[in-house]
Amino acid sequence: MKFKKKAAILSALIFILALVYILSFVFDPQRQTGKAFAWLEREFLDLADRIEIYESGNAGNKIVLYRKNNFWVVPSAAMDYPAKQGRVEDLLAALSQKGIYLHRAASTQARERLGLGEGIASRIVVRGGAGLPLLDLLIGTGDALGQGVYLRRAGKNEIYSGEDNFTFYTGSDVGFWFDLRLFPADTVPLRGSNQGRLTNTLTVDSVQQADVTLPGNDALPFILRRSGSGWIIPGNENAVIDSTRVEGWLRSVLEAEGDNFTDEVPESVEGSITLWFGNGTRSAIQIGLQDEDKRRSAVVSESEFVYVLSEWIINRLFRDSLYFLKTN
Repeated sequence: MKFKKKAAILSALIFILALVYILSFVFDPQRQTGKAFAWLEREFLDLADRIEIYESGNAGNKIVLYRKNNFWVVPSAAMDYPAKQGRVEDLLAALSQKGIYLHRAASTQARERLGLGEGIASRIVVRGGAGLPLLDLLIGTGDALGQGVYLRRAGKNEIYSGEDNFTFYTGSDVGFWFDLRLFPADTVPLRGSNQGRLTNTLTVDSVQQADVTLPGNDALPFILRRSGSGWIIPGNENAVIDSTRVEGWLRSVLEAEGDNFTDEVPESVEGSITLWFGNGTRSAIQIGLQDEDKRRSAVVSESEFVYVLSEWIINRLFRDSLYFLKTN
């Protein structure tokens, strides 16, 4: 009986302590200071023309994005590479969207403890005009619950916590921002021009013919040509072509992405895929020699960029003619 009585008392104490703990969260005075605001005012979005992202402090890895002719790019020593426009807009949307932020502290000691010191915090700087900082946001460590993060404006003492919408961006390398599509979905090369482009969308239906030269000395080139509602291989018209396979392959070509950019132009062309469109234009992928990591550099017609393609994407794009034949 004494044991049962002690157990009951212990259970009651545990319940009371748990209740006090829960109520301390509900009625915590600091939690009542939470307010809704955005770090970046929406009226500044059109002014933003440069974003600097620091992984950790000003001495950490730095990624720069800037707006060029209303198009976001990633500058490098070689040239300006295209950025994923949607990804940049997502970052700006996260910065300009109102959220509930709770005031946590304002002391120097709290800054260091929460990872918000000037030299250790991750950082996102948005600039506009002549380098004018529209936002300089410091991002510290995660909060105790592991769902939020501590935040502070540079030059301000107030520390807030809120939903972590930012370390996704500060923790990524520069390749995260590259638009590595070989055929950007909103462009088609202008006929007879090396610079101009027509706004359009490349689709499987717009492709009338594909000329394929496989890498390797013993590989024979072949052509896939649209014929009525199907496809033929000229010179082998008796072959029964699987249209579903052809169109799936064309879709993989049009949607292909490289692994990275490089400034090493292929010294020789080892393989190529040329697509002919219904408006009389054409675009070609040309690949060079395989390196020790089984990757190849590639160039695309009317583009100044050189891409790095992995062995996996090369095998996916460069199919031999037997792949397109019906098997039954």
